[in-house]
Amino acid sequence: MSFSGNQKLSPGRLDPSLRLLACLVFLPFMGTGLWARILPPQAPTRIQESPPPPKRSLKSSRIPPLLSPSLLTKANLLAKAAGKSLAALQGPSGKYSLRQTELPAPVAVTALASLALLSLGELPGRTPLGSHIEKGIRYLLDNQDRSGGPEHGYISDPSDRYSKMHGHGFATLAMAQVLGQLPRDESPLVTRKELRQALVDAVRLIEKAQDRTGGWYYTPSPTGHEGSMTICMVQALRAARNAGIAVSIECIQKAVRYVERSQKPDGSFRYQLGSERSSLALTAAALSTLDASGRYDSKALAKGLEFILQSPQLRGGPKVFQLLDREGGGRFPFYERLYLGEALFFSRDPKPFRRWYGLFIRRLEKTRTPGKGTWNSRRYGEAYATSMNLLTLSLPFQYLPIHQR
Repeated sequence: MSFSGNQKLSPGRLDPSLRLLACLVFLPFMGTGLWARILPPQAPTRIQESPPPPKRSLKSSRIPPLLSPSLLTKANLLAKAAGKSLAALQGPSGKYSLRQTELPAPVAVTALASLALLSLGELPGRTPLGSHIEKGIRYLLDNQDRSGGPEHGYISDPSDRYSKMHGHGFATLAMAQVLGQLPRDESPLVTRKELRQALVDAVRLIEKAQDRTGGWYYTPSPTGHEGSMTICMVQALRAARNAGIAVSIECIQKAVRYVERSQKPDGSFRYQLGSERSSLALTAAALSTLDASGRYDSKALAKGLEFILQSPQLRGGPKVFQLLDREGGGRFPFYERLYLGEALFFSRDPKPFRRWYGLFIRRLEKTRTPGKGTWNSRRYGEAYATSMNLLTLSLPFQYLPIHQR
């Protein structure tokens, strides 16, 4: 779903159990082209909240359920256990523990963990784990460049060698998602005014770092481009725009053209322009980006979805799913499953997502850590793997604005 700048971004005032029940109904795929149709607004001094939408009827026999009640119950139980264990990994500064991790990336992981808790319906100041979201956002704000120099607005930790612009993009996304969900009374850790200014500065940094090709690279400057980074930036900008932040239309249009030009004849998407390297993960991420930009009817989207539906992971069943669930070589299974889940979830046909999600739930049940309910990544750690799995697991819950159909 596309959001206009003055729409309410919080998931609503309903009890969490009722909001979960609402996910049993397949919501029609809605929206119009966001970036091509809507000019960037003047940044308002505060977010204007509109009245809650009218309640949807759950009695229509003409709308088939997206997922079965039993499958959603399993998903909810997995999510609750993992969410509590994820929150326990947070340190006093708001940063998440990355012990025994080959590639510690605290900025990216803290942002993803904050998003994961938000995706479970947790809210700052209103739910049991809400304080952990606030602490995570506080850590991101404390590590934003405020120098007024060329990297002003960049979110990075001096001890973090691996997050780079991916971390900045995820941090921008997390701040945008939480901005409209802070309590009305100013929070003692994060205020709306402070967060909004930080988000504006983060967006301006992204715009300045765009390469002439329309893509982004690992550094906060226009020095190169690659597909996964570009996808991360587009989703961050889309979320910021939905939160009421002015975003350059030209920047978005160039980025979307970059993504579309990266597509190969077989429907897959390249790692970067000029390269023949492509993958299922990059293709799924590219489709999520085109969805985020409002290109719902583009030929590139249809062709990419066809490539995904013909892939072994969609056609091969549980054994192939288990085989692909590895971090060997160039594989990134947690990244892949999140974007694959998003691409299928936003598809007009719910059947592929329904089938894939069932396999995904069974895989999560078999691979979680006994007694904790978390998952682990040898490369990026327990908090990263758990956050990515929770973001995928929570897609049908639709608590995150970016995951609302």
